[in-house]
Amino acid sequence: MGAFRIVIEGVGSHGDDRVATEGQRITLPYRNTPDGIAADAVERLARCCVVDLKATLTHWPGEASEVVDDLVAMIRVKGKF
Repeated sequence: MGAFRIVIEGVGSHGDDRVATEGQRITLPYRNTPDGIAADAVERLARCCVVDLKATLTHWPGEASEVVDDLVAMIRVKGKF
């Protein structure tokens, strides 16, 4: 089995955790939102077979106000709402 890459790009209404700042743990209590669905997918992949899993959720990509969440570590990597 070779390497593979899954990329999900969500644009629209999302940003469940608007309190966390850089370095803080993010919480995603809603599982039927883009953030929650993406986090669930990452969690399922981590449990099954992915050894070197990287997954980030970027809010407002390319903007000065860009916010980046690490969905594996569940940490806000960059920015704040």
